[in-house]
Amino acid sequence: MGAWGTGLYAGDFALDLRASVSAVSRVPLDEDEMVTALCNTEKAAAANPTDEDHAIFWLVLADQFEKRGIFSARVHDMALAIIDNGTDAAMMQQLGMKPPDLRKRAAKLAELRERLVAQPALSKPRKTMKAPVPYVFEVGGVYAYPTLAGEVINPYLSAKRFDRSAWHADGFGLMLVIGRGSVFGYLPWYHAVVSRQAFAAIPDRAALLGENRWSLPQYGTCNPAHFRKMEIQELAVFPIDPERVAYFFPHLAPGTVHAVSDISIANDMEIKSRPEPGHHWRRPDGKMERIAYPPRPTIAELMGSAG
Repeated sequence: MGAWGTGLYAGDFALDLRASVSAVSRVPLDEDEMVTALCNTEKAAAANPTDEDHAIFWLVLADQFEKRGIFSARVHDMALAIIDNGTDAAMMQQLGMKPPDLRKRAAKLAELRERLVAQPALSKPRKTMKAPVPYVFEVGGVYAYPTLAGEVINPYLSAKRFDRSAWHADGFGLMLVIGRGSVFGYLPWYHAVVSRQAFAAIPDRAALLGENRWSLPQYGTCNPAHFRKMEIQELAVFPIDPERVAYFFPHLAPGTVHAVSDISIANDMEIKSRPEPGHHWRRPDGKMERIAYPPRPTIAELMGSAG
């Protein structure tokens, strides 16, 4: 991570975790279940005191819980211990933070400590979701949607701002869903690949299986309203092999960040003619390594039935 600033939210980890707390606070879980769910999303940081993000994990939870009127004795006590024992200061010093910045950070944590000591030991009522967001895509499902010069219908536009009668599609894009999951059991996310060209007409099953090759994986959510507005239609569902998916698309990660921040997969469904960007993954030693992907697969190859 590196010590990038004196504030609690100076790094990406803390910002992502703040979004996760915001999301879990909307889910109908009690305080202990919320903490367990958050710990499961960042297991190393939550459980390993030697992890560089350990102190930040518990301090962010304590800060966000206090601000949202959520009380957890576990979070409260962990954060106070980290502040009082100098755990955060020791890690920041190890990461290279200079003495003047350490003093500034200590002042910020002292303010947090005051709020935690004064925090009522009882949570305030909060509004929560009535039901999980339903899945709209099946794993192995191929979906078609209209495009204009490769662009898709913008699902964020209201009917007043988007004149559908004046938007004349000139082709169809295709998307294949290769994975999905749900954060906290309520917020779904998807792994998907899109076609590398737009089609004048929707391809038949044979073309879907053996001719079309797919892009690099995209991550995102898709709620029922976006599914409807983009005029997405399911063409078929194929029994793709998870091991073949892992071979052609290594190092796929859960879409937790996309789910909790509600980042729609619509942002990456346009059909691009420019070269695809290279992807990287973080090795266990912390170094970034470029992913060397095999050639783009067909659905038949993902099913293990090619050749």
